[in-house]
Formats: sequence, C-alpha cells, structure tokens
Amino acid sequence: MTKLIALKTMSEFINFAKSNYSSQIKQQVLLFDQIGVRRLGRFIPEEIGHSNISKDEPNQNFFELKWLFENEILFDPQIRHIDLDEIHKILGENFASQYDEANKEVKRIIESGKKKGYINIKEGNKAFQSIEKLDQIVLRLISKQIEKHGDFTAVTTLSEHSYTYETPSSKKNNVIQIVINNLPLPNIETSWEKIIDYRNDPDNNKDLLNLRRWIRKISSEEISPVEVQEEIEWLQNEFQAHMKYHRIKANTETLEVLVKAPLEIIEDLVKLKLSKIPEPLFALKKKQLMLMEAEINAPGKEMAYIIKSRETFPSEE
Repeated sequence: MTKLIALKTMSEFINFAKSNYSSQIKQQVLLFDQIGVRRLGRFIPEEIGHSNISKDEPNQNFFELKWLFENEILFDPQIRHIDLDEIHKILGENFASQYDEANKEVKRIIESGKKKGYINIKEGNKAFQSIEKLDQIVLRLISKQIEKHGDFTAVTTLSEHSYTYETPSSKKNNVIQIVINNLPLPNIETSWEKIIDYRNDPDNNKDLLNLRRWIRKISSEEISPVEVQEEIEWLQNEFQAHMKYHRIKANTETLEVLVKAPLEIIEDLVKLKLSKIPEPLFALKKKQLMLMEAEINAPGKEMAYIIKSRETFPSEE
C-alpha cells in the first residue's frame, strides 16, 4: 500500500499540540503512516537540556514526542537544496516570488538586529511570519520531491487560509482534513501500541486502503467541503444500514440451523465436541462468510475504517 505522509510546519505543530496533544497525534496516525514536522530535529535536542525536564519531574509530553521521533512515526522532513529556479519549476512563479520576498525579509531583520544588537518584538513577529511562509513553501516542495522517490503520497496539512494560491494538491488536503475530523479522538489512556496494531491489522489495513482510494477519487471532483462532509455521512449511513440488515439475516439463518439440530448435537456444541457437530459448526462458518461477503459488496464500504475506528477507540470528545 502506498504510504500516506502528512507534512506540518513547526508552528502549526506547536498550535496543534497545545491541547489534546497526544489524542490529536493518535487521531492523525490512524490515517497517516508518518507525520513530518519541519525543524522537529532541532526542537527535540534543545528540549533535552530544558530545566523542566529532570529525573524527578519528567515532562511526559516530551518523552512521548521523543519516542514517536525515535520510532519514525514523527520525522523531520529534509531538503538538500532550495533555489528559486527549482521552486519556480515545481510550484510556479507565484510561490517562487513569495519565497524570495520572505527570504529577503528574514535576512533584512537579522542584519538589522546584528547592527543594533537586538531585535524588537515587532520585527521579531515579522521574522517569525516570514519564516512560517518559507516553511510552508518548502513543505510543498518536499511533498513533490517525496512523491518522486517511491510509493509515497505526501500532503501538507496547512489550514485553508494558508493557501494564498491554489495548488493541485490543496483539494486533497482539504478532503483529508475533513476525513481526520470524522475519525475518533483517542483518549490519553489509549496506548500507542494499540493504535499502531490497529492500523497494521490486515483487515483494518484493507479498510484503510479503501478510504485512501476514496480520498484520491473525491479530491479530483468539483465538490465543496460541505458536500464532502455530506458524502461521508451518506456513505456511513448506507454502510451501517446494509451491515445491520445482513447481520440480522445471518443471525436468523444460523439460529434456524441450531434450532433444527438434534438435541445431542446441541449438547456437543455446548461441550465444544467439535468433531460431532458438523452442521452447527458449518452454520457458524457460513455466518462469517455471509458477513464478509456483505461487507465486500456493501455500499459505503469506503467509510468502514472510520466506523470501526470509532467503535474501537474511546474518544476525548
């Protein structure tokens, strides 16, 4: 299965982590294979020496972040070389112009600060905003480069207002954000091992593939965010109604076989003497196959991963 990677700026990640830090990352890891955070590699070493982190009073969020980084669930997306020609070639003239202006602004503020010996708050905020714009453009560039080298799909998770100019991938980003909002927000007691095991389970992996294929398909259509949400809700209702009907049907047919079975066979079933209960055992196996077939043919099966995730994980909401 093609890997799906999310890319974030550091400031976006900090805002993202202010509340429900662990829960929000778990929610996104249910969908993404990895999350790339620009400058994360610099942030973690700096935090190691922070006064708030000690043996007596460990910072739990930091150690969780470090574990995610070491296990490559989070990573720092790198780029070897950045120049205006490459940005212009891959992203277009508008992004190249934005990058050039932001880069010049950062250099101007730094040079001015060196001369004065300090940078005031107003200039510091300008520099921060310019660096954020640089990182947004660099992440778009990285997403294109990642997709050239292997079976990867990389999307930025920037908010809609961050897109000064529309890009071909921005519709997919918007659809993905809507999908994320429909996934459960696992509570802090949910272990990371449970999240990873759930996502890697073969049956769940199949459902995740169906969901990702639907994201690619719907992203190519002219459809508004409101219509995307309505489509998700409709597909979920179709899937749940279909499966409810087939569960009732399968349970009824299985019950009929058991009721018709001789008393001694039912006694063997209760005592788990499996060799003596071919008909009831076959009925139970048939029920499993009926439900599997029903799910394969179910309308709205693209939403099975979302529905099952909600049933599996207690939510903070």
